Amino acid sequence: MKIALISPKGNFLSRNPDFKEFWEKAQELQFYRRYWSGLSTGLLTVGALTPRDLKVELIDENIESIDFDEDYDLVAISSMTQQAIRAYQIADEFRKRKVKVVIGGIHPTMLPEEAREHCDTVIVGEAEESWPQFIKDFLKNKTQSFYYSSSPANLESSPLPRYDLLKPGNYKVIWMQATRGCPYDCEFCVASKIFGTKFRHKPIKQVVREVKFIKSIFKNCFIGFGDDNMFVDKKYTVELLKESIPLKIKWVAQTDISVAEDDKLLTLLKKSGCHMLFIGFESLSDKSLLSINRSGFKAKRLHKYETYIKKIHSFGIGVVGAFILGFDSDDISVFKRTADFIIDNHLYPQITILTPLPGTRLRLRLEEKNRLLSFDWDNYTFWDINFIPKQMSIDELQKGLLDVYKATYNKKVFLENNKYFKRVYFDQITH
Repeated sequence: MKIALISPKGNFLSRNPDFKEFWEKAQELQFYRRYWSGLSTGLLTVGALTPRDLKVELIDENIESIDFDEDYDLVAISSMTQQAIRAYQIADEFRKRKVKVVIGGIHPTMLPEEAREHCDTVIVGEAEESWPQFIKDFLKNKTQSFYYSSSPANLESSPLPRYDLLKPGNYKVIWMQATRGCPYDCEFCVASKIFGTKFRHKPIKQVVREVKFIKSIFKNCFIGFGDDNMFVDKKYTVELLKESIPLKIKWVAQTDISVAEDDKLLTLLKKSGCHMLFIGFESLSDKSLLSINRSGFKAKRLHKYETYIKKIHSFGIGVVGAFILGFDSDDISVFKRTADFIIDNHLYPQITILTPLPGTRLRLRLEEKNRLLSFDWDNYTFWDINFIPKQMSIDELQKGLLDVYKATYNKKVFLENNKYFKRVYFDQITH
């Protein structure tokens, strides 16, 4: 029996031709393209949950093409929203050939009835419980239309993902996952709808085993931790970092700005091989930050953003700063203010447009106000506009996004950042 696990080619870049032209030509964006691409662990975990006597093949359509005439018994497709339309096209093609198709991932979990129109079965939520049951039913030819998880996955029993299914040479960063869940439940975040707000983690020994497995296949790769907010449990983090030091890895991770409040943690991050932290600053506006989550976690730290960034840098760790444009409190002044902050604080920026993904509170709010513009999932790239902004026009928001990128990703800023980090790292070594 032969199973294909497919990650569809999706729209991961703005459909705006001016933005696309800049993105493709700007040499300074090589850093971003290198370190924030790759394949998530979802399909690799599904592969590990599949009995070893079944042949499994992984196809990442962003790198390789799909042979629709291959003799597969089952095709499993994982989809985010910007991949959804392509996922459905792939599913429809295989079903024309009488191949059974199952779809899972973030988008089908939020819109299972929509996904079911294009496949035989939808896996809703995490796969650790539902996929093994689906496979058992599939082998008996008794599959159901939907499979749901009865509870959050127990990560202590989650299997070692099938990193061996990845083709060496295709990826600069190999992504893995140590934790799931984030307590902050931001209005625009869909991940918390799937993984929940309760923080869960794999046993440290298991994470170490995964790292060693990756290193045995990909000798000099960067490791990326795709956890939504990796360092929520500080005790767990400290123990994990201590165990990671002997592994001699280079890695990046996603976290929140509170990491700067713990010198011991920053020291261990550097010693364990952390090169870069991806931090969601989101906005420089109190009003915008207060609208994001009920706890006001980010808003309470806004006045310390600059101090905290400098602190992280002083430990020799770079910061990718994530900012969102298009909050209701944003007017056209947000573009220059954001660009100036990024430049002054030597950030590698990720700037996106507020995106009302299915399943989020943001989408429900905008839908109630009749402010949604597009139901074309190909447009949900995070760099295209899908709602009516409150204090600017659609054209102003689209142009403003490009202006911020042009202001922050250019030769002058790139050279200044190089000088800054050379000085920071020299000071770190001499002290």
